Amino acid sequence: MPKIVVVKSVEGKIEDSRIVEGRLPDVVKEIARKTLEEWDPEKSDFTIIKARYELRYKLPISPDLYDIIDELNLEKFREGNNLIVVVPVYTISFDNEWLEDKYHDKAVYVVTYYIDEEEKKQIEEYAVETTKAPKEFQQESPGLTLTEEDIAKLEAGLEEEAQTSRKRRTSRKKK
Repeated sequence: MPKIVVVKSVEGKIEDSRIVEGRLPDVVKEIARKTLEEWDPEKSDFTIIKARYELRYKLPISPDLYDIIDELNLEKFREGNNLIVVVPVYTISFDNEWLEDKYHDKAVYVVTYYIDEEEKKQIEEYAVETTKAPKEFQQESPGLTLTEEDIAKLEAGLEEEAQTSRKRRTSRKKK
C-alpha cells in the first residue's frame, strides 16, 4: 500500500504532518470528510484543488528512491543534472477569505504521495507558503490594442468573408 503524506498548515505554520498508508484518492476523500467538521461555511469557501508539483532530485538517485518513484508510476524527466518527478498534490482549503483583490488561505491540508523525507520537507514548505500571506490576484488581462488601421483591416476581411459566403450560397442554389 502506498504511503501518503498529510500536512496541515495554519497561517504559515505546520500544525500536523504525518504519513498514512492507503490509496491517494481514498486518503484525500477521508481527509476532506474530516475537514468538513472544521469548516465554517459562514466564514469561508471549501475547496479541493488538484495540482501538479515538480520535485527536483540531484542525479544520481538511489535505486531505492527510483523504485519508489517507478512503483507509484509518477511522471519523471531529466533536466540537466536533475531528475524532475511530477506528483499530484491535493490542497484542501477550509479556512480562507477574500480581501479586496487578495485571497488568503488561512488553513489547508496538503495531501500527496510520500516518496522520501526530502519530498516531505518540500511539501511542508509548500503548505507553509500557501497559508503564510494573502495572494494578490491580477484582474487585468494583457489587453488587446488595435489601431484604427488594424480595425479597418479586420472589417475589410469580415466583409470579404461575408461576400464569399454569399457567393457560395448563390452558386449552390443555381445547380
